[in-house]
Amino acid sequence: MSSIRNAPPSMIYNQRQVPAVDAKMTVRRFDATVGTVFSGAGQNEARIPVSGMDAFLDTNKGYLQFKVTSTAAASAVDFTAGSFIERIEIQNKGRVVWRGDRYSLYHNAKKAYNSDLGKINKLSANEGSRGLVTQQTAAAHAQHSVSECTMAGHGVEIADGEAAVFNLELECGMLKNDLKKAIPQGASFDLVIRFRANNAAIIAHTGSPVYNIENVRYYCPSYQILNSELMNMYASMVAQGAVAWSGDYLKTYVNSTNAGAGPSSLQINDRSLSVKGFLTILRASGADATLANCSNSAFQVINATGTVTSYEMNMAGAILPASGRIEIQTATNGRDCGRAYTEALRVLCDAGETESTPTVTLTQFASPDAVVDTNRSDMTSIAKGVLSLDLRKFDDISLTMTGLNTAASSAPNTLQIDHTSFGAALDATTFSICQADWLLAPNGELNVAV
Repeated sequence: MSSIRNAPPSMIYNQRQVPAVDAKMTVRRFDATVGTVFSGAGQNEARIPVSGMDAFLDTNKGYLQFKVTSTAAASAVDFTAGSFIERIEIQNKGRVVWRGDRYSLYHNAKKAYNSDLGKINKLSANEGSRGLVTQQTAAAHAQHSVSECTMAGHGVEIADGEAAVFNLELECGMLKNDLKKAIPQGASFDLVIRFRANNAAIIAHTGSPVYNIENVRYYCPSYQILNSELMNMYASMVAQGAVAWSGDYLKTYVNSTNAGAGPSSLQINDRSLSVKGFLTILRASGADATLANCSNSAFQVINATGTVTSYEMNMAGAILPASGRIEIQTATNGRDCGRAYTEALRVLCDAGETESTPTVTLTQFASPDAVVDTNRSDMTSIAKGVLSLDLRKFDDISLTMTGLNTAASSAPNTLQIDHTSFGAALDATTFSICQADWLLAPNGELNVAV
């Protein structure tokens, strides 16, 4: 028997797959109920009631769909169509159980740092990305020249009066959770989408385009289990309060850096049971008001006048990382972006993974470019540099509470950034990526612990 157990899987023929439980599957569509046309200057909040009262909802396969029309002039998608979303809330019986403020920044960072070739093609088909491109400059094909190929810095153009339909895989830890659990039968919630202001949502190098959004919908597969014995067991689990799942929760902290040479100290007074990592994005303070600025996807560790030289976090009196400050050198001579880049891969990877699969090149990480121009000359160089710190103890997807407990102390938490003069203060958005646990109560309420 021991020899049989030690045989390679290709030689063991008596294994049988377990038959699936008897079930009925259908793809459901949930429509927004508040308003029919949304814009950056008018009705900007869509509410989508999502009900799983009679079925399990596989939201891991779900997506948000909406139609965007550009009027008055042509506009372009700012990296991906996630740029249209300012905030996502999930509400259950009037209480917020998941929230992502400044969602467009997190969505684009996640897509840039966690997309292999297959996902790049999916973003091109579904979210308005241009996919992989090379920059065709005057000397692009000169003898012995080298042209970099990377994911385009900004997305497709929507002509004046034309429209495009986008399908977004939402980066929401309650829906897209750690162990790919379905939303349990008996749960219902409202998916509340707040859209960005006009100039903050789209980009354009000329003209004054305006966008409108219609047909806001959420699609996901649903499963009705037809086995009464199994459903009786499930009902017993609900009654005992044993139906739970976990995923990432976003907490957003907004600060600004010093205009002159650093250091800048940013208050990140997070209080969470398990923080997996911190992600900080620096942008020009007026980015959201300027059409030409890639305000949702240009992440600058360097601008025209200054650059971040190092960073660390002070968490309850302890300096992180304990191995020493993370140094950044963006100049070609002595360039050093490796530690900062690696931390970003570890913070923005999927659950259970050690690192993500990035499309961000070294050129983009160390680039100051944030503004589109007439000739699209910065298509491969829109800035994508971020400041990150991975705080997970283990990567094992079956383990819980693997991050840093910031709720155990009331001491201040700060991000310390050393930098040369930026010329003007930069907007600093920090995401605390925490583990959250959701529990379905017998009365249908969803409770969350973060």
